[in-house]
Amino acid sequence: MRNKIILILSILLLIPLNLNAANEYKFVGEFGGKGEEKAQFAKTLFMAFGQDSGVYVTDTDNFKIHKFNNDGALVFDITVTDPSVFRFIHPTAIAVGTDSSIYVMDWILEHIDGTDNPKIFNYGPCIHKFDAQGEFVTTYPLQDFSKRIDTLETAVPGLDSDGKYALIIPQGNTKRNFLLTVDTHHNLYIYDNRLIYKLDSNGKPIMRYAIAQPGVGQVIHPVDMTVDKTGNLYIVDEKGHRVVKYSTEGKYLGAFGEYGDAAGQFVAPYRITVLTDGTLLVADKAKYLKDFLSTLPKRLDDPTRRIDGYTRTFRYRLRRIQQFTNDGKYKQKLLIPFQREVETDVNLQLKGIDPSGNLYYLNSTALRFRKYEPATSLFSSMFQTELKLRYTRDIHDIEIDNQDDLDADLYAKSDFDEKIVQDAADVNLTFSYDLNEDYRIGLSNQLTFVYMTDTSYYRAREFEDFRGSFNQDDKTTETSWDNRVQLDFTWIRDHSVYNYREARVYAYLSTINLDFINDALDRSNFRYFDFYARLSDWGGGVYFDLSRSFRMSFEITHFFGKNEYIYIDETNDLYATGFQKADTIRAILYIIGYF
Repeated sequence: MRNKIILILSILLLIPLNLNAANEYKFVGEFGGKGEEKAQFAKTLFMAFGQDSGVYVTDTDNFKIHKFNNDGALVFDITVTDPSVFRFIHPTAIAVGTDSSIYVMDWILEHIDGTDNPKIFNYGPCIHKFDAQGEFVTTYPLQDFSKRIDTLETAVPGLDSDGKYALIIPQGNTKRNFLLTVDTHHNLYIYDNRLIYKLDSNGKPIMRYAIAQPGVGQVIHPVDMTVDKTGNLYIVDEKGHRVVKYSTEGKYLGAFGEYGDAAGQFVAPYRITVLTDGTLLVADKAKYLKDFLSTLPKRLDDPTRRIDGYTRTFRYRLRRIQQFTNDGKYKQKLLIPFQREVETDVNLQLKGIDPSGNLYYLNSTALRFRKYEPATSLFSSMFQTELKLRYTRDIHDIEIDNQDDLDADLYAKSDFDEKIVQDAADVNLTFSYDLNEDYRIGLSNQLTFVYMTDTSYYRAREFEDFRGSFNQDDKTTETSWDNRVQLDFTWIRDHSVYNYREARVYAYLSTINLDFINDALDRSNFRYFDFYARLSDWGGGVYFDLSRSFRMSFEITHFFGKNEYIYIDETNDLYATGFQKADTIRAILYIIGYF
């Protein structure tokens, strides 16, 4: 008998696992929470960042401004302590100057000169200014509200500060959104109703211009904006899937981006910031679903999508941030993986990007901010590992009793007893690594060991032939090793659920070692049979989605190996020997489709 164990070692260490280094983010900490106390928030929040690494949050519903340090610790908050000095009515967008001055969009009631009994007020947008310590400085109305702007037909009744009847004239839709940013010279830029207002550091109007200019096309839905060191203004057009650029004088300079999820394209962009090196980071709503099909059994409460009824599917979605030069040239893409089965990764909304490129996601349920920073690591968070160990033992007892021998000698009739014991161990090791949202490489190694004994008692008259009589009780022992290593490479060619296409290349090597021995138990019976096989199988293939309905596949396999056996009869004579050898190559090309 030959005993031989073949173990194929993984070549994982030879694979460059840091191919995605510095192109993704990692979680570093969180802060905040739901409530009305210190460092707690209500639902509506806006975010800005200072040159001192401060994180500033407008808490609209709590009428409060929070400042946190880089580690998420509260530095101070701004609340209304004296309404005669200033008051928050509906604070929203926030910006921070290079001197750490704080600017917050709000609304103001401004008494119209010359009106009394009743007093008439304009209700319009403004900017509150606070110094670096959070002390109130002044309020800048977006325009001169001391004069009547609209007719009294738009007025609504109200009360003045003395509790007397008054009329309030709202300046436009009071539910509209504003955008706010500040440049290095402390000039303020406010987007309001398709107009850009530019104010100097003292709140004095510098210019006002429309975002719809010759050549710009229709700016459909501005959702964010920022200004670079030279005063160029960038507006994110969510529904136009682009970023529009204006000069410091308010002249249209061009746009970059188009609809799509490829590099340099956008799917509903919604966040933009200027990094300290002058480049731009833009976040859009493109997402890539990545599934890791596990060999582990499903849990009853498994929250992931069910592909079949037996195995678990680990799913995570990738979000992306794209980096551009200030003239709109694409530089690189950074990925943020979120796992569906991790509770804290589910309801996250990107609320801000600081000048260092750190991302701040808000858990919309717990109202806690989660901070992510660019990461360089050997093992990406998109590196999946799985190890499954399984041991089983099966015992079978077989007993056949001849009904005619109830009163006879047990060994005189044809009774039969058999006991089979099988021990099996499986080791399944899987590595899966997503290089990015399109490419995945996988390596798996499955090793199975089986040891089986089969003991048979014939309980019958001894076998007789011309050589004599022999007891045929025997024991069979079978040992087998089955080892398979497979390497996979998958390319998702189109992520669209309506036109999903992928391609896959795989290669594998499989080896099987089998030893089988049958030996008579009686000492006078020399019968002995020894069989062993050494088999190997390697192959590979590729499939390619021609369309959503058709897939082309090609596979080639090579099976080869040998087996030998030797049989010694009951009298200890060599009865037979055998040898077989196989070598087969098979190639298949086929197309699968459905209509």
